[in-house]
Amino acid sequence: MRQRLACAIGVVVLLTLTALSTRYVHPHWMFSALYTMHLHVTVACVLATIIGLLAKRDTMLWGLLVASVVLTADAVAMATHYSLPAGPADLGKPKFRLLSINALNSNFESGETIARMIVASGADVVNVMEAPPLRHHVDELAQVYPYRVGCGAMTRQCDQLMLSKFPIEAPQLMSLSKIFDERFITATIKIAGQTINFAGIHTTKPYFDDFHSLELKNAAGVILTQMTGPLVLSGDFNASSLDPGMQNFLETTGLRTALWEPATWPVEAGRFGLPVDHIYARPPLKIISVTRLPDAYGSNHYGLTAEITVSKL
Repeated sequence: MRQRLACAIGVVVLLTLTALSTRYVHPHWMFSALYTMHLHVTVACVLATIIGLLAKRDTMLWGLLVASVVLTADAVAMATHYSLPAGPADLGKPKFRLLSINALNSNFESGETIARMIVASGADVVNVMEAPPLRHHVDELAQVYPYRVGCGAMTRQCDQLMLSKFPIEAPQLMSLSKIFDERFITATIKIAGQTINFAGIHTTKPYFDDFHSLELKNAAGVILTQMTGPLVLSGDFNASSLDPGMQNFLETTGLRTALWEPATWPVEAGRFGLPVDHIYARPPLKIISVTRLPDAYGSNHYGLTAEITVSKL
């Protein structure tokens, strides 16, 4: 019995690590869920091989344990590689607050609650994905956020929504692929005397063919050609920053993360979930903090708030 258990664990761990390791050779969308769950998967493999070794000391299991530990360490390294948190010298600079939340298309019963939360949040700029629950609350939101894109402003659709306390300049609403329309908003907003580029995004799930990679490529093209200078990008990427496509996106655009990103999905997993919603900033902006909202407000994603420094160019 012990030998069978050890053998079964060894086979499962070997196959899992082999599939995960394709990211280093030729990433494929079929394994995108594993890439996003890189840290979770390798930690599980470490625990599984330890259980296997307790059942039976085996050379292969020792090798798999070492491989699991190495890949876990690499996940931690990748998670921090693109971070650029604000330091003590940045804390005295002007700052602004950004709120990003996926409201969930069908979450109409929570629309009023979400609208009131946004009004009370103190955020200067708000990005909302799947915003139909807020369609009938735009007048209430306009009392605090008189400027917006989405939900009747520039489009009839109420999928992607950007709200601001300050005038929105040069707004654009774009489609990144043929899967969903108008899920990428870009604009410039002047805060604390500094003109800052803002973007809100909602990408498709990466395990449905190559559309996620295509959307990231198209978004990067817009960012690189049209959005020079300070930039904040937030939204639901349906993938963690460990995904190879996401890593390439951050490298290409120069965007950076908080030191540690909160888990946002699935809601049931709490802090042990996956950070698939992100707030990224490009220097000279730096992220002071990214905090998960204490309540999901009926959505299947937790929202995020971020404090970001405003530095002069």
